[in-house]
Amino acid sequence: GLVRYGSPLLVLDLVKQSEKREREVIVGDEYRNAVEYLNSSIDDDHKIRYCALDYSHVSKHRNLNVSAALNEVATWAVNLTGFFCSAPRWRIKGDGHVEPFDDGGGGDGRGGRSPPSVRYVLGVPTLPMEQAGVLRTNCIDCLDRTNVAQFSAGVAALAQQLVVMGIRSSSRLDASSSIVRVLIDMYVDIGDHISMQYGGSEAHKKVS
Repeated sequence: GLVRYGSPLLVLDLVKQSEKREREVIVGDEYRNAVEYLNSSIDDDHKIRYCALDYSHVSKHRNLNVSAALNEVATWAVNLTGFFCSAPRWRIKGDGHVEPFDDGGGGDGRGGRSPPSVRYVLGVPTLPMEQAGVLRTNCIDCLDRTNVAQFSAGVAALAQQLVVMGIRSSSRLDASSSIVRVLIDMYVDIGDHISMQYGGSEAHKKVS
C-alpha cells in the first residue's frame, strides 16, 4: 500500500464500540490490535492513522449528528491525502484560504492559468497536484455504513476539486445542490452493484 499509494494510510472503523452481547466489538478490537501491531514496525511518518466512529450509536443518538461526524472525518482525511487535479488553477491553504497555484513553472499570475509543468521522477510523469495516501473504511457484514462514509469523503474531495479547478469559490457543497444529488446517485448505484456481488442483494441503507 505504501509503495503504490503513499502515505498517510487513514483507517475509519465504523463498527460498534459497545454491545450488550459483543459481536462487532470483538472484530473491532482485533482490527485495532492488528493496526497497532503493524504500526510497531512502521516509521512514525508512515504509521496507519486509526479513527473509530460508532456509526450505529451516533446515528441513533438524538444529540449527535452522524452526517456532521462523517463530514468532519472526511474533511480531515481529504486535507491529509490531498487529491488529483491535472491542471489546478488555485491552491487551498491549510487555513482554508485560496491562493493562485504556482508549481514553479512560471504561471501567469492569474490563478495558474498557464499549462502546468510536468516533472519526471525516474522517467515517470508527476503531475502538479496528486493524491498521496488513502482513506479506508470498514463496517460489518455489508457495505452500507462504508458506502455512506466514502460518499462523505467523495463530497469533501469534489468540493475542493471544484475550487482548485476555478469552478467554485467555496470549498463546501450544499447537500441539496444538483451536483451532490448526481454524486448520491452514483454512490447508490456503486453500492448496489458491489452489494449484489458481495451479499446477493442491494444495499439496505441508501445514501440520501
